[in-house]
Amino acid sequence: MFKFSINIVLNLTIIGLFFSYVATFTNPVIAGEAIIDKNCRYHRRTPQNMQKIPPQSRATIYFTSRFNANKEKYFLQVLKLPNSTGVFCLFSTNSQKTKKITETQLIQNKQIENVEKLSDQAATYIITVKGNKHENIFRAFYKLNLSNPYHPKMTPIIRIYKS
Repeated sequence: MFKFSINIVLNLTIIGLFFSYVATFTNPVIAGEAIIDKNCRYHRRTPQNMQKIPPQSRATIYFTSRFNANKEKYFLQVLKLPNSTGVFCLFSTNSQKTKKITETQLIQNKQIENVEKLSDQAATYIITVKGNKHENIFRAFYKLNLSNPYHPKMTPIIRIYKS
């Protein structure tokens, strides 16, 4: 009787593993990293998502930096779209969600040339933005203060104008 019950448990385990294998590996997936859209959302790389998110809306990670604010850990991510414009995203380890920083309209969707973290201030960054051909600005520098991540402060530092 004991061998019979062990045999049943073993067979049920094998059947369960088989069906979990079938359920896991029958979904079509394209190899590679996740797709990130221009709203800072991550998507699994599936044929449906490849069709749903056009190539001009897919971003790659340009810059990532960790900082502490309000006794929490955060990550600033700068994404680059195919047209070289940047999108600024904030990731909190407590919420596990990435959100687009909407308060940075001065630099959001502009051509980001460089992002540097100030070493003496934990949550402050200097961003270099390249002007486009329709502006009189050649290059602009901004200070992004994320000491309060839910209300970031953007300050223009210097603008270099075209001559």
